[in-house]
Amino acid sequence: MTFRELAIWLENQLGTCHLLVNRAAKEPADLLLATGLHDRLLNELMRAVYKSNRCYHIRAAIQAGPTLAALQPVRERILDQPTTDLSTVRFLDAVDSAVRAAFGLSQVRRAGPDDGPGQIIPLPSWRRLKQAG
Repeated sequence: MTFRELAIWLENQLGTCHLLVNRAAKEPADLLLATGLHDRLLNELMRAVYKSNRCYHIRAAIQAGPTLAALQPVRERILDQPTTDLSTVRFLDAVDSAVRAAFGLSQVRRAGPDDGPGQIIPLPSWRRLKQAG
């Protein structure tokens, strides 16, 4: 698989609302169009994949090991931020699953709704939110 093929695979798996690939691009900087919901995060992830695989152009071959290794530090940093929202966490999970599928690897088992009770996050009542606003 090449870096360009991975980008197109991710576009097909995640949808164009998250990733839009410029198929006429010749350079890595031109490959992703800045229109996605998590544009900055996806650019950072793809840049890490490019560097980790020591790519020299967008049609350079990439490997599963270096690709997954490149995603992990970015994922950990994002998850450690107190401002990270559930949408971003789900997006990171979707990217991970899509990359694993691209290389034909098994999916990582993550806790889901059928795994029994999870952590309940208490939210203030709407009355308190209205009073605070």
